[in-house]
Amino acid sequence: MGYGLGSLPSAYLLVKWKSGLDIRNAGSGNVGTLNSLQVTGSRLLGVLVLVLDFIKGLVSVALASALFSGLFPPLAAAGIGAVIGHNFPIWLKFKGGRGLATAAGVMSVMAPVLIAVWGVVWGGGFLLFRKVNVANVLATLLSLVAIIAVGDGTLIRVTVLDTAPISFRAFGIIVYSIILLKHINPIREFVVERTKPSREEP
Repeated sequence: MGYGLGSLPSAYLLVKWKSGLDIRNAGSGNVGTLNSLQVTGSRLLGVLVLVLDFIKGLVSVALASALFSGLFPPLAAAGIGAVIGHNFPIWLKFKGGRGLATAAGVMSVMAPVLIAVWGVVWGGGFLLFRKVNVANVLATLLSLVAIIAVGDGTLIRVTVLDTAPISFRAFGIIVYSIILLKHINPIREFVVERTKPSREEP
């Protein structure tokens, strides 16, 4: 269920409707909010993609909660499935987005505080490097470190569900790892760009 909802290609459909372009072959090729904005030049469409991708994650976990009386394992499975579905949708030959908005929708049910933590770190990373993908990786990586490093008591207070800290840590590690996996190429490009020797004027 989570994979099915997550795999609904919001960005692809909206960009196709707005401009007639296949977002996979335009801009960065990423099927997500930022590339939708860059390809179409429409802030409204970009916001709509962001909201719909967020809703996919939220609804996946909310439905699992309703069906399984709030038990953590089904909710975690639905949340992970939604992020995988967004990143690797069967409808687009498994070429999807990077999962940030969908993961935020999942975390809005599971642990809303983590969204705020991620947002603060992202803001600092963007101010420092002026690169969205670098800020994405910093915020995701530090959020991953946080859920591993914080004490059990803190983690219990952060989550809104009744589950053992080790279970939530495993869930968080999987979700953040899926996101980081889809950022390998843009980070590689950033590193190459930063290490490339500057050309001197003749």
